[in-house]
Amino acid sequence: MGLLLRAPMTVELSWPGKRPPAPVAAAQPHLVETFEPHRLDNGASASAGRPPLAPRPSPLPNSLYHGDNLPILAHLLDSGFGGKVRLIYADPPYDSGIDWTRKIRLRRPRRRGIDPVVMQQVQYGDTWPEGAYLQFIYERLPLLRALLAEDGSLWLHCDHRRAHHLRCLLDEIFGVENYLNTITWRSQTARGAKVNAFYFPNSAHTILVYGRNRAAPTCWHPPRKRIVLSETEAAAAFMRDERGFFRTSDPGTYSFDSLVRLHAEGRLYAPYGGEVRVDATQQRVYASNGGNLGVKYYLADLGDGRHQVERAVDNVWDDIPGLGTTPGEDLGYPTQKTEALLERIIATGSNPGDLVLDPFCGSGTTLAVAEKLGRRWIGCDAGHGAIQTATRRLQAVV
Repeated sequence: MGLLLRAPMTVELSWPGKRPPAPVAAAQPHLVETFEPHRLDNGASASAGRPPLAPRPSPLPNSLYHGDNLPILAHLLDSGFGGKVRLIYADPPYDSGIDWTRKIRLRRPRRRGIDPVVMQQVQYGDTWPEGAYLQFIYERLPLLRALLAEDGSLWLHCDHRRAHHLRCLLDEIFGVENYLNTITWRSQTARGAKVNAFYFPNSAHTILVYGRNRAAPTCWHPPRKRIVLSETEAAAAFMRDERGFFRTSDPGTYSFDSLVRLHAEGRLYAPYGGEVRVDATQQRVYASNGGNLGVKYYLADLGDGRHQVERAVDNVWDDIPGLGTTPGEDLGYPTQKTEALLERIIATGSNPGDLVLDPFCGSGTTLAVAEKLGRRWIGCDAGHGAIQTATRRLQAVV
């Protein structure tokens, strides 16, 4: 494996057996089940009022497919879905060298004193010959890119094993200019033997985010998170006046009239114990003791000594728990992700009625969340256990 410099500022990843992605035959895939579009509160379909994907394309959302996603993706392109998908969330194998299993109980007549038989069922294997893993991903990326809308985005979930290689592949297929960001998600808290493993414990996953065409621009709704603080925590981190706890922000490009209005509302802060002064002649608002004015943003008082602050979400997501701390969601499927994670991703990169694709849908978290958020969706997976789990889950949601 190595890096080849093809031209100035161009880097290509190489590996044993690398070959260009070949054309894929669009064979008819195994359609497991279709689901009626999600209905909104007013009784209208989530897709109502949006332009049609294509003239009656087949398959129709919402659809779940079983099989290798390579010919399924080709079939979607052949069916008129090219450039129609607003968001793709892909959680492929990680090249972990592990056969992922789940425990199953065998049914048999109950007899006193005899415990039920518990066996391990392999859900999917994640062991690859040299070069095979990268080739597997490499062959699918062009199809995923072709399915994305011009303002769509791909969210590729991976971990420490292959994140660096996958970013090189994405740079090659999607273009360096369409790289949007790298999300670090704290998926677990290290406990027990993991504390001393890997030099530092591996407690985070990586999500690589790319746009189809950044100049479009990419569909994006910046998320915000709400944090609840105790009285003691709020007092340690924020200032306080008669209205409550607050933080300040630079006025930036606020006009004179806007600053006067904020002052009348009591929302300007003068540092060093000074006062806010207004000079109408010079159209100037300033602090009497020098320093820069700040605009006050108050925490919401929830009562009982609790206060809520809203903050922008950056690219370190440590506020969304992993499955280990949300046991109510656990379906027993290995590599299952939490609904809160997919809710943030889908809400950020798509609109109600948009089409969401998960080519490695596993337990169906993406599809279930897309349904709840009023998106259309298509999912596929090669594993029997994944399809069974996702089908049961979606039947309960729909």
